[in-house]
Amino acid sequence: MHIEKLSKKLFVLPRIKLLIPLYLILALLFYFVNSKLFLFLMILTTIIFVSIRLLDLKFNLKRALFLSILISILSLISYWIFESLAGSFFLLLAVMYFCSEKGFLPSALISSIPFLLLEPKSALALLVSSTSFYAYLKILSVKVANSTMREFVESFIKFWLTSDAKYAEWILKKNSEPFRGRVKCLSMNGFRIISTDFHPGPFRNVGGAKLVNFLNFPNSVYLHSPTTHEKDPVSEEDLKKIQEALSCDGAKLIPLRPFELESDNFKIFCIPFDKKKLIFVSGKKRMDDFVLNSNNFVVDCHNANTFGELSEEEVKEIKELVETAEDLTSEPLDTVKGSFLKLSAETESISNYISAILLDFQNEKFAIVVFDSNNIDLEFREFVEKRFESLGFKAIVCSTDNHFKTGVRVRESYKPAGGCEKDFELLEILLDKCRDAKLEELEFRFKESTVEVRVLGSLKDRIEVLAGKSEKYVYLFFILLLLNLMFSILSKAI
Repeated sequence: MHIEKLSKKLFVLPRIKLLIPLYLILALLFYFVNSKLFLFLMILTTIIFVSIRLLDLKFNLKRALFLSILISILSLISYWIFESLAGSFFLLLAVMYFCSEKGFLPSALISSIPFLLLEPKSALALLVSSTSFYAYLKILSVKVANSTMREFVESFIKFWLTSDAKYAEWILKKNSEPFRGRVKCLSMNGFRIISTDFHPGPFRNVGGAKLVNFLNFPNSVYLHSPTTHEKDPVSEEDLKKIQEALSCDGAKLIPLRPFELESDNFKIFCIPFDKKKLIFVSGKKRMDDFVLNSNNFVVDCHNANTFGELSEEEVKEIKELVETAEDLTSEPLDTVKGSFLKLSAETESISNYISAILLDFQNEKFAIVVFDSNNIDLEFREFVEKRFESLGFKAIVCSTDNHFKTGVRVRESYKPAGGCEKDFELLEILLDKCRDAKLEELEFRFKESTVEVRVLGSLKDRIEVLAGKSEKYVYLFFILLLLNLMFSILSKAI
């Protein structure tokens, strides 16, 4: 089971507009049909709200109402079949434990209150359920890297409930690996192109997912380098180190005439200088992460959205193209003119901005068009290329591979640039500004620094294995839930 699918099953709740009338209907039904069930619902709801304070339960009104409804319905089933409410205790204890801060024993004691108040004889059934849940926690304590599966589950559940990155970053830091990477800056008069050997991610506001945001300045754009999620910084502390390592006061570069290369599946745009080459790798059909070691400034344009990693053959094809570009020479240019435009923007797919760097290499014009998004819809990219062509510029279209919106909505995944109508509207605004842009003579400088931070490393693969194995633990949980529903019959034994 993929971790995204699992999160959808665990964390998608009905809307509050549905839950409130549903709760009221259930309360009225219990009130007129069975006063004991009505009293149980009232006590249960009170206990859940009190637990927000006593257990530091990570609940709001919607979650509290949903849990009250769910536990009450399960208790109703238990009461009909076994004449005891205790069949729902196992689930209530599990939710209280995983969604709070106080641990097993306080969660078990507070969860038992509604049952013991109304059915003192259910003590044995509650004890059996508590024991079986504790055994389940022991099963979840299987070793994963420097932690346990139980710690991963607890950390990520609390993160999903609160959106507080500290819960996810704690477990990631505990299992991270040190990595020394480069921080690159190519400055062109007052504006800058920034890239790093680190990867944006993994998702939302956790660690490196804010990498692009941390390196977002009014006069800069971020370009995605040839790297993968193994190089995701794991915490905000690491992002601050990368930010502090950034320096743009570099050595002067002499521009050379740009050139293009292509193969069956990829295209290279090379903007060379005397000491460094800026090499853009664009996918003709699809584009995703790849790893490539180079002393030049290589950019993964990340501009043809598909699901699935590039094959070994495709990565080999890219490497051969880049190596060819690195070996080629080009004549120097007297002057290069350019202009920089950047629009603050946010849509369902764009995180912070769209931008265009207009470059005139003595009548050979290029536009580096950057969408601060996770990827770019291929049809939209082709549309962008045509629209800039109408202005006389050959567009090199890139995304930042920003993961800040990835996983924000549990109900749906992220969208690539071009995934909503507003992206097209923003493009037209950018084009209008490009029409009016005045190009000035540019001076190019390049600076490269290094910094060591903590990254995911091999933990990425272990988390994927963990997500794959999670299905059997979910099944085991529901088997125990069913068994504990049946254990409520023990209430009659006292």
